[in-house]
Amino acid sequence: MSEFTGKEVKRAIRDFESAVEDVMNAGYNTYKSRIKRLVNLSQTNRVVNSIVGPIFNLDVNLSEIHYHRNGSGWIDIKLPTTIDEQIAYVIKVFQLVSEESLSLDNLTFKIYKQQRIADNINMYLSEVCYPCLRELIYKLRDLIEDEVEGKEEVPKAALQIINYGNLSAQNGSSIAVGKDIQQNINYKNLREEIMEKVKEAQLVHKDSLEEVERLSGEVEEELNQPEPSQSKLKSLAKEAYEIGESGLLKVFTTVVNDPRWGQAAAEALLNIQ
Repeated sequence: MSEFTGKEVKRAIRDFESAVEDVMNAGYNTYKSRIKRLVNLSQTNRVVNSIVGPIFNLDVNLSEIHYHRNGSGWIDIKLPTTIDEQIAYVIKVFQLVSEESLSLDNLTFKIYKQQRIADNINMYLSEVCYPCLRELIYKLRDLIEDEVEGKEEVPKAALQIINYGNLSAQNGSSIAVGKDIQQNINYKNLREEIMEKVKEAQLVHKDSLEEVERLSGEVEEELNQPEPSQSKLKSLAKEAYEIGESGLLKVFTTVVNDPRWGQAAAEALLNIQ
């Protein structure tokens, strides 16, 4: 089903907000169950999963964010710069806690070093998680205002909230990310459209235009495959960034309005140091 009712979207976002509030208000004895409920809602509610679910599939480099100070057991937490990356980080931590593959007790002790484990948990939730989840809620409320209010039906494609860096299409649509994205579109003239916009914007030196044209052709060719390789698209997105940084990658994403490319571009950008 490619559309949701407006009422269905509002109720799903309301339930998600409530689950977030429950996590933030949880005590030591309940925080794990509250996090598990939030993750489960994100995965099982079809509206919430459409909006928030793709964030779970992003690559997040925890070893860089959880920086071990001078090789010791203590951790300095170094959050990413953008709020979208920070949201992805918190969602990833919640997923790992829900799967019991990450101990928040141990992690927060190494960060805050308080004798009472409950104090470490509370500090982490309030200092790290709350700002990110607050911004996520703002995005969801803006989504209702912009895409849902006054509409009986809402296209699934309109329920996207995460932009990475400057990677948003010029028509205002967000980059769609997530696994198992399928498109049955025959792409033509992508190379010509990309080159036209690149030349208009004068984003790269003329000596690099031939390389951009080759790259554009490879993107077009890959997307026209029956099953495009996500790793190949991610590699091409990284090449685009290396040639012209975020400006060139934005042009590609504007022209290549395909969620599989959007996912590749977002993941490539997250992994660029």
